[in-house]
Amino acid sequence: MSEGEAKKRIAILVKEIKHHADLYYKKDHPEISDEAYDSLYKELVSLEQAFPHLRKSDSPTARVGGKILEGFEKATHRFPQWSFDNVFDWNDLQKWEEKIYRLINKEPSLSKNDLEYIVELKIDGLKVILDYDNGVLTRGSTRGDGVVGENITENLKMISDIPLSIYNKNSVSVIGEAWIEKQQLEKINKEREKNNLNTYANPRNLAAGTLRQLDTRVVKGRNLKTFIYDLDSTSENISFNYHHEELNFLTRSGFSVNTEFLKTKKIKDIQSFYEKWTAIRHDQQYGVDGLVIKINNIAICKALGHTAKAPRFAVAYKFPAEQQTTQVLGITLQTGRTGVITPVAELEPVHIDGSMVKRATLHNMDEIERLDLRIGDTVIIEKAGDIIPKIKKVMINLRTGKEKKFNLKKQAQKNDLVLSKEVSLAGVTSWYVANTSNEVRIQHLSYFVSKRAFNIEGMGEKQVRALFQAGYISSMSDIFKISYDQVISLPLFKEKATHNLLNAIEDSKIITLSTFITSLGIRHVGEEVAELYENEFNDLEKIINASVDDLVAIHGVGNQIAESTVDYFNNKKLLKEVRLLQDIVIIKSSDNGKLTHNLEGMSFVMTGSLESYTRDEMKKQIKDRGGKVLTQISTKVDYLLAGAKAGSKLKKAQDLNVSVISEQEFINTFLI
Repeated sequence: MSEGEAKKRIAILVKEIKHHADLYYKKDHPEISDEAYDSLYKELVSLEQAFPHLRKSDSPTARVGGKILEGFEKATHRFPQWSFDNVFDWNDLQKWEEKIYRLINKEPSLSKNDLEYIVELKIDGLKVILDYDNGVLTRGSTRGDGVVGENITENLKMISDIPLSIYNKNSVSVIGEAWIEKQQLEKINKEREKNNLNTYANPRNLAAGTLRQLDTRVVKGRNLKTFIYDLDSTSENISFNYHHEELNFLTRSGFSVNTEFLKTKKIKDIQSFYEKWTAIRHDQQYGVDGLVIKINNIAICKALGHTAKAPRFAVAYKFPAEQQTTQVLGITLQTGRTGVITPVAELEPVHIDGSMVKRATLHNMDEIERLDLRIGDTVIIEKAGDIIPKIKKVMINLRTGKEKKFNLKKQAQKNDLVLSKEVSLAGVTSWYVANTSNEVRIQHLSYFVSKRAFNIEGMGEKQVRALFQAGYISSMSDIFKISYDQVISLPLFKEKATHNLLNAIEDSKIITLSTFITSLGIRHVGEEVAELYENEFNDLEKIINASVDDLVAIHGVGNQIAESTVDYFNNKKLLKEVRLLQDIVIIKSSDNGKLTHNLEGMSFVMTGSLESYTRDEMKKQIKDRGGKVLTQISTKVDYLLAGAKAGSKLKKAQDLNVSVISEQEFINTFLI
């Protein structure tokens, strides 16, 4: 990036970050997530480091906190309230420890042997500072800019777990986070929706908004809580050698201290603790957005001191972001198995939730128009758990005027695609390429051999494409006619891989009726609809000869699905291919595969990661035995099948007294 481009980007980032900081700190009404804000902030820091002479004195990076809200008195803190520097992954953590080692080595009085860590949860609430004089709470305030905050004493007195007096009569300031339970957030937001009021974005937002209420009765009614994690005092009567002694003192004094902390000398233990909490963070009633790692030995802490913004002896280890900002480099077209065209955003690579994201599906042209997305836009990318990355929002205020609108017709002409339009009953517009297109045929054949269909191991899109381009396959039935000489002639295959592929093709020839229907790639007909067809007719000929009325009569099958199915089997060329497949493979009813243990009428929900089966395989095991697989926990569910790192569904199942069964228990009970 040139200096001129950097100057423009810095100016626009500064303006945008200030806007969102004002919404977050002053108005408690954020428009973007903390993670998206952090992403913009990191980009600004990076540019200012590359071009330090472009950094201005009023840059957001030169300031620690927010502004003072009108309506509350200013409160100058007895002790500066620092923020923490951040690390984001294992490499960052190692570098931070190496830096600590270097600093310790410069101090002859310090030793690495005394280095020990206290690792606490980073609660996503509102930071509060409580001042006690002669054992009595005299003032409570927000953090503000780290030097001056807002005096919210009367509101903080409404929080029941904050002691109004403590046994120690010295002057102390204790620091913690005020937070509110997620279930309270849901309850309050429902009430606000009924009254046509804006809802709160998250528990932190609600806690902050509550503590800025001018009516203390509102505060009292919302049942806020606190976790206290630090204290400051000038008194020689309050002196500790280790941070864990401070935590013990706070507990004895009647403060709520989160007991989920780790004491260790090894950063590998910290990483394990981090990975554990990354998996279960969403299951807590309080928000957790990372860990805070502190050196336990206070003598080392004092020796290391602070930078202008943050302590050197502590760091925040942020959880993998589920949202990040990045730029759209281009929009390409992806062809599906039925010829449907899906626009895909090509992105400046960015780490989200532990993985590098370079692309995000845009679903259809309606989505591009809804987002008002343009090539060159800065966007917020969202990825939760295993969900495919998607564009959550376009940062319109960051536009420079150089962004370009996407033109579908020009892109199609560029790729020699002839498109046709289809509008669903719901009004969604889809664009299709003719089924005769080579790319559509390759995608369809790739789907035919995939796990959801014939499940031919060792045969994916890459292998299908090579066989197709070599002229060895052009239809579904061709796959079962491939010879050894054809496969071994391709660079992709050596002798062992060739034998493995041919054996896998042979093994795939026995298939259930519903899976066979799925494999045909009929438009709008996936696994669920194929199972409905099998359950209704239990015979391929009956499905082939069914009318639209016959199919629509099945609960869960609409006109569009029924018409698509009938059109498929009325196509002489497609039906001829089905007949060829009938001569090659053995199609059996799923009923024939049902085992002794019948799950008829029983319903299951799955959570966590499984070891012996994939999710799809386990789902099939249950359905083959007559059971149902649901997605949400309720009192109607018979079993929660819980794998490793089970999530929030486990707690909900326990709360609703739904039976919980492990993967091995399920196998021993129902599969053996």
